Amino acid sequence: MVKSQAGVSMIELMVTIAIMMLLAMAVAPFSVAWGNQAAVRQTQSLLNQAMSQLEATALRNPTAASSTAAAVLVSVPGKLCVRAGLPAALDCSSFNWSAVPPAAIQLNGAASQCIALDSAGMSLGAAVGGVACGTLMSFNIAKGSESSNGTLN
Repeated sequence: MVKSQAGVSMIELMVTIAIMMLLAMAVAPFSVAWGNQAAVRQTQSLLNQAMSQLEATALRNPTAASSTAAAVLVSVPGKLCVRAGLPAALDCSSFNWSAVPPAAIQLNGAASQCIALDSAGMSLGAAVGGVACGTLMSFNIAKGSESSNGTLN
């Protein structure tokens, strides 16, 4: 009498592993695209938060600015910052609010840019560290093949 053995043969195991690897390779590009889409959406959300903080700070006008910028939003590669008053340099030192966006941002077509608001919350032509702050408030966010653009309000 011969006893039959139950179990999986080595061939069956190798075929199953090969199929799983093919499925994983097929899904990988989609997961990268999903991650890039999420990064662009999160960066756009951070940019909207920055604009809200900028407007609130400008209207609050803690530096009592009358003819200069009441608040400035600075975008440098890898960082977004909001500051009361006009900073001396286009960097993110001593700011009231800051965030690290997961995707690259261009404000008004530049990687390093600022937006200045007066005490009424209106866009103002100002210069920070020799860089003229933009007044159009257009943005472009990109990561990998995903991107988003529009105008801040």
